[in-house]
Amino acid sequence: MSSRSIRTIVIVTAVLVLAYWAVFAWMVVRSPLTYEAIDFNHDGSVSFDEADYASSFGMRTIYRDGTKCVEYFAEDDGAALKQVCPDKP
Repeated sequence: MSSRSIRTIVIVTAVLVLAYWAVFAWMVVRSPLTYEAIDFNHDGSVSFDEADYASSFGMRTIYRDGTKCVEYFAEDDGAALKQVCPDKP
Protein backbone atom coordinates (compact mmCIF):
# COMPACT_ATOMS: atom_id res chain seq x y z
CA MET A 1 0.00 0.00 0.00
CA SER A 2 1.38 3.39 -0.91
CA SER A 3 2.02 6.24 1.46
CA ARG A 4 -0.69 8.25 -0.27
CA SER A 5 -3.28 5.48 0.25
CA ILE A 6 -2.44 5.23 3.94
CA ARG A 7 -2.69 9.00 4.33
CA THR A 8 -6.09 8.97 2.60
CA ILE A 9 -7.36 6.20 4.89
CA VAL A 10 -6.15 8.07 7.97
CA ILE A 11 -7.78 11.32 6.84
CA VAL A 12 -11.09 9.65 5.97
CA THR A 13 -11.12 7.81 9.30
CA ALA A 14 -10.37 11.03 11.21
CA VAL A 15 -13.16 12.87 9.40
CA LEU A 16 -15.65 10.08 10.17
CA VAL A 17 -14.66 9.98 13.84
CA LEU A 18 -14.97 13.77 14.12
CA ALA A 19 -18.35 13.68 12.37
CA TYR A 20 -19.59 10.98 14.77
CA TRP A 21 -18.57 13.01 17.83
CA ALA A 22 -19.97 16.23 16.36
CA VAL A 23 -23.38 14.60 15.79
CA PHE A 24 -23.28 13.01 19.26
CA ALA A 25 -22.45 16.36 20.91
CA TRP A 26 -25.20 18.12 18.91
CA MET A 27 -27.79 15.55 20.06
CA VAL A 28 -26.74 15.88 23.71
CA VAL A 29 -26.85 19.69 23.58
CA ARG A 30 -30.20 19.67 21.74
CA SER A 31 -31.88 17.46 24.34
CA PRO A 32 -33.91 19.12 27.10
CA LEU A 33 -32.26 16.75 29.58
CA THR A 34 -28.93 16.97 31.35
CA TYR A 35 -26.14 14.66 30.25
CA GLU A 36 -26.62 12.59 33.42
CA ALA A 37 -30.37 12.25 32.77
CA ILE A 38 -29.78 11.01 29.22
CA ASP A 39 -28.03 7.95 30.69
CA PHE A 40 -31.32 6.04 30.77
CA ASN A 41 -29.80 2.66 31.67
CA HIS A 42 -27.62 4.21 34.42
CA ASP A 43 -24.42 2.52 33.26
CA GLY A 44 -22.33 5.67 33.70
CA SER A 45 -22.10 6.66 30.03
CA VAL A 46 -24.41 7.99 27.36
CA SER A 47 -24.66 5.87 24.22
CA PHE A 48 -25.36 7.22 20.75
CA ASP A 49 -28.81 5.58 20.90
CA GLU A 50 -29.63 7.24 24.23
CA ALA A 51 -28.58 10.65 22.89
CA ASP A 52 -30.61 10.09 19.71
CA TYR A 53 -33.70 9.10 21.73
CA ALA A 54 -33.43 12.15 24.02
CA SER A 55 -32.81 14.61 21.20
CA SER A 56 -35.93 13.59 19.24
CA PHE A 57 -38.54 15.21 21.45
CA GLY A 58 -41.74 17.15 21.37
CA MET A 59 -43.47 19.43 23.85
CA ARG A 60 -47.02 19.38 25.15
CA THR A 61 -48.97 21.34 27.74
CA ILE A 62 -50.03 19.45 30.84
CA TYR A 63 -51.64 20.48 34.11
CA ARG A 64 -50.16 19.35 37.41
CA ASP A 65 -52.03 20.30 40.57
CA GLY A 66 -53.87 22.98 38.59
CA THR A 67 -50.63 24.51 37.32
CA LYS A 68 -49.94 24.78 33.59
CA CYS A 69 -46.67 22.97 32.84
CA VAL A 70 -44.68 21.89 29.80
CA GLU A 71 -43.85 18.24 29.32
CA TYR A 72 -41.06 17.16 27.00
CA PHE A 73 -41.72 13.75 25.49
CA ALA A 74 -39.85 11.31 23.26
CA GLU A 75 -41.19 11.38 19.72
CA ASP A 76 -40.34 7.69 19.29
CA ASP A 77 -42.87 6.40 21.80
CA GLY A 78 -44.46 9.41 23.53
CA ALA A 79 -42.82 8.67 26.88
CA ALA A 80 -42.40 11.66 29.18
CA LEU A 81 -38.81 12.88 29.43
CA LYS A 82 -39.13 15.94 31.65
CA GLN A 83 -41.76 18.25 33.12
CA VAL A 84 -41.18 21.94 33.67
CA CYS A 85 -43.59 23.87 35.85
CA PRO A 86 -43.33 27.53 36.89
CA ASP A 87 -42.21 28.09 40.46
CA LYS A 88 -45.01 29.15 42.73
CA PRO A 89 -44.32 32.37 44.64
